Amino acid sequence: MSSNSQLLQSIWNTLAHIADFDDKLKNTIKDKWIDVRSSDLWELANILGNYYNSHQLSADSIEKMRSIITNIREEQGKKAMTNPDTTTVVFGTSGWRGVIGQDFTLLNVHKVLRAIVDLLKDKEFLSYNNFSSFQDVQKSGILILRDNRFMGDVFLAAARKELTAAGIKVLDAGECPTGVGSALLTELKAAGSINFTPSHNPMEYAGIKFNPSDGGPADQNLTSIIEKHANAYMQDGVSFEMPQKENSELIQKVDGKIIFRDFVEQKAKAFDIAKIRQWLNQNASDITLIIDFMHGSSRGYIEMLIGDETINTLKQKNALHLLHVDDDYSFHGVKPEPSAKNQAPLIEMLRQNKRRFTLAVALDPDADRIRYADDSIDIDMNRFAAIAYNNLLDKGITGGVVSSVPSSDFVLKIAEARGQKVVETAVGFKNFRDAFKSGEVVMGFEESDGISFIGHTLEKCALAGFLAALDALATKDQNLSRQYLDIQQKYGFFYPDKAGADVKGVSVEAWQAYKKSVVKTLQTQLFKAGDTLTIGNETRKVKSINTIDGLKINLDDDSWILLRPSGTEPKFRYYYEVVSKEGPLDDAHSKRALDAYNQAAATILQKARDLVDDK
Repeated sequence: MSSNSQLLQSIWNTLAHIADFDDKLKNTIKDKWIDVRSSDLWELANILGNYYNSHQLSADSIEKMRSIITNIREEQGKKAMTNPDTTTVVFGTSGWRGVIGQDFTLLNVHKVLRAIVDLLKDKEFLSYNNFSSFQDVQKSGILILRDNRFMGDVFLAAARKELTAAGIKVLDAGECPTGVGSALLTELKAAGSINFTPSHNPMEYAGIKFNPSDGGPADQNLTSIIEKHANAYMQDGVSFEMPQKENSELIQKVDGKIIFRDFVEQKAKAFDIAKIRQWLNQNASDITLIIDFMHGSSRGYIEMLIGDETINTLKQKNALHLLHVDDDYSFHGVKPEPSAKNQAPLIEMLRQNKRRFTLAVALDPDADRIRYADDSIDIDMNRFAAIAYNNLLDKGITGGVVSSVPSSDFVLKIAEARGQKVVETAVGFKNFRDAFKSGEVVMGFEESDGISFIGHTLEKCALAGFLAALDALATKDQNLSRQYLDIQQKYGFFYPDKAGADVKGVSVEAWQAYKKSVVKTLQTQLFKAGDTLTIGNETRKVKSINTIDGLKINLDDDSWILLRPSGTEPKFRYYYEVVSKEGPLDDAHSKRALDAYNQAAATILQKARDLVDDK
């Protein structure tokens, strides 16, 4: 019996003796994973994680399910160490991501790392960094970091081996948030950084991000070079040997917490860290502050930024609650993303505390995304960006705003009303680089919970987002929901939402070809300015078409619909925003309106897919 079969039989034996586990699901699992011998054990792990997080189970049952997930993870880890299968490497919106044990294997990681070394020798990269030769790269060094994912240390060791084999100095920050890595990169004047993280993806994923010396995510000109070399190494018959040792003389450990704290204290323009500490100390008895680290790499960094004295004061007043600071590679069975679902229990905690000031934040594992709440409402980035930007302008920090096309137009409306510049780009913080570097903007954000500010980094940073929330509280002396309501009353009522459609059972190569065909159809065959679009029981006129990223249909009442493929997984996403010019919409009215836009977006996408499938 194979190790896979033995594991599956062991899983079934365990599940069969869990009394409060659904019998129907037991039989489904038995049919799919025992009789068919499915190889996708990660799917089973996610099913079990979702189940014990959505049902009232005994502690013993939960522990048994968690042990199954651990066994699956360890089995997939063995495959990651030995699997010789190649893959097709695609750097999407935010790096290359893959499933551990399937395409994200030690061998394939070495090949991608070798391709990054090839990039470092390429004239395109040298010119970008203003280097005269590869020797400049070797001398400046490459920063390496990781989030807290399974096998992170193994992949970090692979980076040390590949880089030192090429004679490159390595600055090893270990477990470190993405935004912090961006700051370290510029502070240490390194040539670039390699960051092992798939951001908010589920437990089975790992990933690699590469940033050049300015700290921002690499653009397509650079990532296409990595792809070219990596996929060449993946070809059958190409000889590839992994280096077995690292050169310790070229490796320098980096303390990210201290460097980042000094960076924020000395260079931050958008938030006043001294004022934040003072306000927290003065109001500790009236605050409930909850921070969900999601078992991620931001743990310890927020405490360092706030400072020991303030942290101790908050703890003494029972004002500070730090959640999920332990290691958990399965993220207690949930997808580790800042989301309305994951935020709900935090909001309930705030309501039970009943203090004047309330704030809950959740940061994803690599801390490049953040979501907020107080005891009144869940506050996604579309809402918070309006709060943060309005606070900047009110403090006299004037300048424009840059956002990606799926993000709410509310912030853009505020900027236009106050005479500030608006820049709209394709999805990805890498597209914000020019706007930030030009000095035209003071803030950039994406609806997917990413944000950064003038004087900070060219990478999205949840820690900056957290400080911006505290700064808004300290400046306005009001909870975020109250601030948001005041801004709505002044600038209008915007209701954004999003949904998506997965594309199942498609290879990397097939997905790349299919999404291009669908996007081309969306952009060229369906709509033009002046057309009409039926949404629910109403007909809207198409005011303009935006094809920066997919298809964005701007309508005559300032509402819009956007359809685009995901840059990180085989999925089409659609976004939409309802704008009310007659005052706020109640929950029932806004739900009906958003449901109508959701259905219209789904219909448009299906029409484009049908046209492609019929060819």
